[in-house]
Amino acid sequence: MEKLWEKILEIVRERLPEASFRVWIKPLKFLGLKGKEFLISCPNQFSLEWVQENYLHLFKAALRDQGLSLEIKLLVVEDEPPRVRQMELPYDPTRLIGRRLSKRFTFDEFVVGDCNRLAYATCWALANQVPEHQIVYLCAGTGLGKSHLSQAVGNHLLQHSRQSRICYLTAQDFTSHVVRALKSDRLEDFKEKLRRGCEILMLEEVHFLAGKDFTQKELSLTLDYLYDSGKVVVFTANKPPQELSKLDEGLRSRLQAGAIIRINPPDYQTRLNILRRKAQKQGVVLSEEVLDYLARHLRGDIRQIESAVIGLVARSSLLREPITLALAKELIQEIVPQNAQVTKDFIVDLVCRHFKVSREELTSRSRLRRITFPRQVAMYLCRRFTEESLEAIGKLFNRDHATVVYALNSVAKKISRPGSIKYQVEYLCREIEDYLQENTFTSQKEAEETSWQKVSRERS
Repeated sequence: MEKLWEKILEIVRERLPEASFRVWIKPLKFLGLKGKEFLISCPNQFSLEWVQENYLHLFKAALRDQGLSLEIKLLVVEDEPPRVRQMELPYDPTRLIGRRLSKRFTFDEFVVGDCNRLAYATCWALANQVPEHQIVYLCAGTGLGKSHLSQAVGNHLLQHSRQSRICYLTAQDFTSHVVRALKSDRLEDFKEKLRRGCEILMLEEVHFLAGKDFTQKELSLTLDYLYDSGKVVVFTANKPPQELSKLDEGLRSRLQAGAIIRINPPDYQTRLNILRRKAQKQGVVLSEEVLDYLARHLRGDIRQIESAVIGLVARSSLLREPITLALAKELIQEIVPQNAQVTKDFIVDLVCRHFKVSREELTSRSRLRRITFPRQVAMYLCRRFTEESLEAIGKLFNRDHATVVYALNSVAKKISRPGSIKYQVEYLCREIEDYLQENTFTSQKEAEETSWQKVSRERS
């Protein structure tokens, strides 16, 4: 029967684009015959519905080609029985307290770039038990990899260090445990389990503790014990401790006791690398032209980038055409909101206000440090947040192409290390991102209102 299945797959493969076969057909498995039914398993419900709607006729034709008159039945079946998966790493109930870790979140799967290099290096040191910091606070927006890195630490330890015991919880999990323990009069038992039952505590989404005063105080007491015992604690949140609202000052102080590391949105080169990695996992190779276009227009989080690649492959499969620049443009128009654009003038004005220099000084031939550094930062921000070429940026500051390249490399090198320069550039980046987010929301709202007004006129 396995030879029959291989023959069926070979026939179907000949009638499909290679990308379609890899994405939709290769994950299917032959389960066997049941009476007159030819049973095929699909990895999930979405896959089942897609195959049934688009490719079922190919399987029926392939069976007829083999002289067989059978009904095809598609089933959703997990790759492995749940009982077996329970015993596999990264889940080990004797060494892992709290949530299970996702096997997808490993160091090998994390794409490193200038935006996250320090966070990666810090977490890698933790996982290999040579940490420079006992307390690490990863700060990033949604979908930028903070949970990936924290779980990668746990996965690595579970696989390589038999002595490590890990507690992985979200802030909401911690709150729920505290409430249940309090109601059952077992609060001390719960805290003792955390204090003595783990060497590493990973607490996700600390910002959800806002306003939960009792939970915050209990967490503060637990952290005191863990810190004094020399145990490692990894926090993740969407903002640094000093920016979290409704937070007890005692807890805020404890969160600030370690290394606060921000993960920035992926830069152009990192987005390129992520796109290549995600495309490879989908079994396709994207042209440099398509990669460049996607990297320039997908400025959101990593989930958006992954979604775009999957959508592009699915669109190519459905339309039975190769992945071209035109197809990529069509996809981007549908999934990426029409964002507000930041201009060179906006960036120059922002830099001038921040560094207290004039526009004339930035564009002058002055080589004073109080002028040259703001000028380099302005060039860096123009390159990062606009579509302007190196030549156009150089022209704005009365400099040539080589000077712009030098400025970009200089700033990138300086912000790769902790210090005042890194924090200043990050502050300016956040100012620009906040401006873009605010104006994008406004433009989308105006577009929705215009659309609604149009619909209202048509109805009337």
